[in-house]
Amino acid sequence: MINRLIRKLFFALTLLMTGSSFAQVTNDSAIAAQRALFLQTRAQLQNHQPDAAAIGMNALHDYPLFPYLELIQLTNALNQQSDEAIESFLTRYDNTLVGDQLRNQWLAVLANSEHWTDFLKYYRADNSSKLQQCWALDALYNTNQKDAALKETSKLWVTTDMPDACDAAFKRWLASNQRSEALVWKRLLLALDKKQETLARSLVVEIGEPYKQQAEYALLLFRDPTVLNNLLPQIEQNVEASAVIAQAIKNIAKRDPDNATALWQQVIATNELSVEDSNATRREIGRQQVAAKSFDALPWLLQYDRSGEDSYLLEWRIRLSLRSGDWAQIEHWIPQLPIELAQSSRWNYWLARALAEQHDDASKQQRAAEIFSTLAKERGYYGFLAADLQKAPYRLNDQRTTPVATVDVIAQRAGIVRAREFFAIDEQANARREWQFALHKMNSDEQQTAALLAAQWDWYDQSIRTANLTGTTNDLRLRFPIGYRDTMNEAAKNTTLPIQWLYAITRQESAFMADARSPVGALGLMQLMPDTAKQVARGQQLRITPDQLLQPATNIRLGSVYLNDLARRFDGNRILATAAYNAGPSRIGNLLRNQNAALAADVWVEILPYKETREYVQNVLTFAVIYGERLGLPIAFLKSNERKIGTDPVALSARSNCAIAPDSNC
Repeated sequence: MINRLIRKLFFALTLLMTGSSFAQVTNDSAIAAQRALFLQTRAQLQNHQPDAAAIGMNALHDYPLFPYLELIQLTNALNQQSDEAIESFLTRYDNTLVGDQLRNQWLAVLANSEHWTDFLKYYRADNSSKLQQCWALDALYNTNQKDAALKETSKLWVTTDMPDACDAAFKRWLASNQRSEALVWKRLLLALDKKQETLARSLVVEIGEPYKQQAEYALLLFRDPTVLNNLLPQIEQNVEASAVIAQAIKNIAKRDPDNATALWQQVIATNELSVEDSNATRREIGRQQVAAKSFDALPWLLQYDRSGEDSYLLEWRIRLSLRSGDWAQIEHWIPQLPIELAQSSRWNYWLARALAEQHDDASKQQRAAEIFSTLAKERGYYGFLAADLQKAPYRLNDQRTTPVATVDVIAQRAGIVRAREFFAIDEQANARREWQFALHKMNSDEQQTAALLAAQWDWYDQSIRTANLTGTTNDLRLRFPIGYRDTMNEAAKNTTLPIQWLYAITRQESAFMADARSPVGALGLMQLMPDTAKQVARGQQLRITPDQLLQPATNIRLGSVYLNDLARRFDGNRILATAAYNAGPSRIGNLLRNQNAALAADVWVEILPYKETREYVQNVLTFAVIYGERLGLPIAFLKSNERKIGTDPVALSARSNCAIAPDSNC
């Protein structure tokens, strides 16, 4: 059937190109024919069938993606290509993505064949990968530019994630008169900090005086930081004692923050740590204290960061005080934050909350009202909270972009046309690459227009990303598109979930990138983990493969069912269900079990110990309001049952269907 369709479409294209029956062939059918013929010809070239591909190669010269067919032709036998053929292609497609792709493959051929003079001819330092930078070092060294090669090697030496191709250059540098033991030591510390033990071991063998003994201690402490007490007298006698001791104590803090505190106090009493290392050690111990003890970490923060020198720890001091409702101390500490933090919406809101809670002071009440009134004019989490307190309408501040450039002009840019074609044949990754490459060649006005163009195409993720790139943050149709409306409506109807919430979760999870894949394996619009999706699908009498999660309809269906199960588990509380969607239901259940009293919702969210989840919940609640306005279905920022977070959902957790929650302890 597919071959018949291709033949039919190719016939239509032939009619168009020959001028026969021109009026009977629409532009749509012609471009459809070209797309079909492109896909067929590309497959033939990829399967090394040049004779079969000849028809398409002859017919598609004017098709926007024709350069990709030429690229395959060249790369099918790249080792055998002449310099003239490569030059011709790169000249015709200079400063294009497809040109860069050929250049990169050609550089690999030249490096592997050690044609170093030619390599330098085609190499572009300002657009090079780390692998190419390593090859460039070899190219310089082997074309009698040894000093330049060693100088460039020094720059790359302190980068610990360079590929193996740099090994030869690094060995030359170590054997040269440009070698620096201080740089070898710096690379060793970086390797240990990034837990690259194999690299660290090789550097310990290589390093010379005065760092040799200290390097051995550093590696030993990396493997077992608990021996620090025994080694302290020896470490203190060597160079860089501060760096070695600080690194060991920070590693101890991850296992035993109280022991780390004692060691830290011991070494600062004898001035073994520099001010910089001491502060870095304090911050790490403080982070671990908060992680290990949560709300019980406040005494540590008060004792060891008395004056609030560390802004991160000071923020946590304020958060932990929110739990106990120590509003006077919160009022005292917020102005001590760095000015850019103190003036942020977050801490302005909490300063106003602290002032408002002190009911016996009319001047503080007045000041709180003024701050809330100002915040309520903002579109955002704290602005919407303030609006609720003021009983004021939410301010969306939606401003439509007026393009300076013309959409039609941007649409005709060659790179944009190629992006459009890849988008039309549903090759999202290729489309994004062409789009991003084209954007980097535009000024800000042109990029704004490109965002409008993406929205016209219903290319939701690029509408969002391009608007954000250009700072077009107030045009909500660009940043909050209403995508997959029919599928979303069906999911909301089947689950009885608020559609605004479904849109908000999807917007936060993937920014509407249907083929999104997270580093941990989550897939699709609602970023479902495959195991979770399979369990949800089983409950729906479905059998799915991971690839099906990249299909919008399947992903939204399963994601909405999973979200609905979380909502039922947490008694319809969107705050808890949203937090569980991000962090996992067992984590949120544990937080609730360790909570001994109900907390105001804004306090509960602010003191979430997981930064990612805290920001996730804040964004989703905010986005739900925005989508309510976009859909013409206004929604309250917080429902009545969400204004207090207590422990009741824990009981519900025990009664819920736990099969949908793979990380659950049910």
